[in-house]
This record gives sequence, C-alpha cells and structure tokens, in this order.
Amino acid sequence: MVLGLTGKYCAGKDAVARILAARGCLVIDADAINHQVLGENAAAVIAAFGAGIRAPDGSVDRRALGKIVFADPAKRTRLEGIVYPLITAEIRRILDRHTGDAVINAPLLHRAGLHTICDAVIFVRVPAIVRLARAMRRDRLPLRDALARIRSQADVRPQSYGSTVDTYSVGNLGSLRSLERRVARLDRRLRG
Repeated sequence: MVLGLTGKYCAGKDAVARILAARGCLVIDADAINHQVLGENAAAVIAAFGAGIRAPDGSVDRRALGKIVFADPAKRTRLEGIVYPLITAEIRRILDRHTGDAVINAPLLHRAGLHTICDAVIFVRVPAIVRLARAMRRDRLPLRDALARIRSQADVRPQSYGSTVDTYSVGNLGSLRSLERRVARLDRRLRG
C-alpha cells in the first residue's frame, strides 16, 4: 500500500511520518528529494530565477529562492514546473524498488500530482494560528515570511484538485502521545 501524507506548512507531517515509520512503513520524504533535485539542477534553477539565488558555492540559496517563490504565485508555479517532474520520477523509482508499504510525505502532494500513485491520503490538520507559531519558532522566520509561506498553501485542502483518492484527516493539536494513538487507529483501519 502507498499512503500519501500531506497537510499545510508546520502541521506536523514529519511527526506523523515518524509514527508510520515506527509502524513499518518506508517513508519517502519529498522535501529531501526536492533538496536533492535542487542540488542536481542548480544551473537550471539559477538560470530561471537569476544570480541572486546562487550561493557562494554555486548551489541554490534555498532561503533566497523561497523569498521569491513564496511571494509570487507565478514564480512558484515556474519552479514547480522545473522540479515536480524530477521529484515524481525519483519517487516512482523508489517505489518500483520497494515491495512493502510506503508513505509519500509531501506537503504539496496533490499539486505535484503524487496523489495519483497513492492508495489513500492522510491529511494532517492544525489551526493556522498554531502553524504560524510553529513556523516562527521552528524555522526562525519573521512574521511576514511565515505568513507568506502559509498563504502560498491556501489551495492545500484534504480533497484538493478533485482527487478521487480517499482522504483521511488526522488532527495534530495536543500531545505526541495522543497523535500516536490517532495515527495508529487510522493505520490499522487502512493497512489492517
């Protein structure tokens, strides 16, 4: 079984992924693959967005790139057009080599079209104010930048893009222990 794991910025997808990994699933981290893809395709991304995103070592300065794409939906779409096909191809390669259950941890699962290779999707829910506080604390972002990232995912919803894949919501407000219980209950329901 392939599960998609999604939710808005700072909802706690990684915590849910760790719980599912402890329950025997291979976790495929789309953000980590994105970093790999950016590294391997730095020249193309820099050509598309300008020398201002080039780090001193020639790689992509992800923070500088983030300021550009989170502020401008057209530029975000342009970046997605470059990296999403490469991310999807790598995830498919991983799944082709894996025989057990897997979880694709991808904040933009539906936008990238990854939901189409999933048997079910888990959507992690948290109120926006909690996500904002988490973003500012975890990523040490100023309020304006944290809000820009949150706004950039306005279209991320449990049943985004007319998905025909069953989607199950998990609330992540409370203790890690209560989240573990909710995820375990859902996992038993989905994977038996």
